[in-house]
Amino acid sequence: MESTQRWNKKIFSLLLEKAKGDRSWRQFAFDSGISYVQMRKLSGMTQENPPRPKLIKKIALAAWNDIDLEDLLYAAGIFPPDTRKKVKRQKSDTFLDRFRALTPKGRSSVEDYIAFIADRESERMSEKQSKQNKD
Repeated sequence: MESTQRWNKKIFSLLLEKAKGDRSWRQFAFDSGISYVQMRKLSGMTQENPPRPKLIKKIALAAWNDIDLEDLLYAAGIFPPDTRKKVKRQKSDTFLDRFRALTPKGRSSVEDYIAFIADRESERMSEKQSKQNKD
């Protein structure tokens, strides 16, 4: 495996949150076979370096909500050597061009990720609005 991009803590954290499902962080760490402290560092974006592939594989095996090893490796900036050329893009590529080039599974993952972010933002706005209404 080789790294061709930088470690994206925020995306990795969001993927972990989705992969966790309705379990507690402690339960998800236990199910993954990693320490709770390690899981909290990754989910809280406090770990400076990306996790190693072995640890990512453990998390992927316990992941829910269609989060797979490939998703987590990508967020960690790790790609198999044969996919590097696919990831490189021309400066003229737009998001839509790259989205159209994805496989159906890849498109589904992007759509799921966007829906996850939209739901999360909607929840935050609702909480903020209800808090303002109380004041």
